[in-house]
Amino acid sequence: MLVSFAAAIQGGLALEAEVTAEKKEGGSTSVNASGKFGLSRLFHTLVDTSASVEAAGSRSSESHEIRKESKAYTEASIAIILYHQLQQNGGYIVKPQSIKDLHMYSPGMLVEVAGTVEKNAVDAVIDYLDAVDILSKVATPEPQVQSKGKGVSQDKTPQSEIARMREALDKDRKRTPLSNVVVRCSEPANLNVVVTLRTENLRDLTLSELHRNSVRIVGKITRVIGKDEAMSSFENYGMSLLPPQMLNEVFLQITNTEGLVAEFTDVQVKGPAFQILPLMIFV
Repeated sequence: MLVSFAAAIQGGLALEAEVTAEKKEGGSTSVNASGKFGLSRLFHTLVDTSASVEAAGSRSSESHEIRKESKAYTEASIAIILYHQLQQNGGYIVKPQSIKDLHMYSPGMLVEVAGTVEKNAVDAVIDYLDAVDILSKVATPEPQVQSKGKGVSQDKTPQSEIARMREALDKDRKRTPLSNVVVRCSEPANLNVVVTLRTENLRDLTLSELHRNSVRIVGKITRVIGKDEAMSSFENYGMSLLPPQMLNEVFLQITNTEGLVAEFTDVQVKGPAFQILPLMIFV
């Protein structure tokens, strides 16, 4: 992240340098000269990072130096520069001020909103089942079942009912390369935003890092949900084909465990709301 921010200040480029020095000596009389070169011009204005080199020459000696430099944009620096340019030029990014103006926005517009991220209901229930399964294993020793295969006795632990439920839900969400999160907006207030993310661009912990955190999102509107409309918070999963009322009852039964606090996002996100394909997410 530090490299990306520094690269953005210097034009978005991260510079790497490789120096190979070769020296041949064939005489007894020589003259020495010393100098300094920067490890990277990128950080020249930030910190003095330099190293000394020595070159020697004489009537019968040869010195060769091969320098290779490669420049590459970092993903974060591109985002920072692009956001700055869009802000400076004006008119490209629209910041909704009130949900009363929802009719002014249409699919294809680039908007910026701010709010708190929540995992969709299915992802939240999967996390809950993970926690319950771990706690049950800690509290109760697992029974061992003897099974014989190829003449060798092996111990196998039967899969718990909770683990089977978790596996089924996880299998369903892995069928699609997309995953939705819900943003409860503070800018503008009372607006709900469904953000569609590509799972291939997510690290294992990205959703957990974003969950319940405040973010600022720049993205393209792909759908506008009116005041009397609604959409599934996990519409890309097979579970979204079931009636919302049934899903609410099932999830409530699953998470109704004494001593554990379970919260999951509404099965349906009610309007006014946007569905957004994000361009940038700032934490």
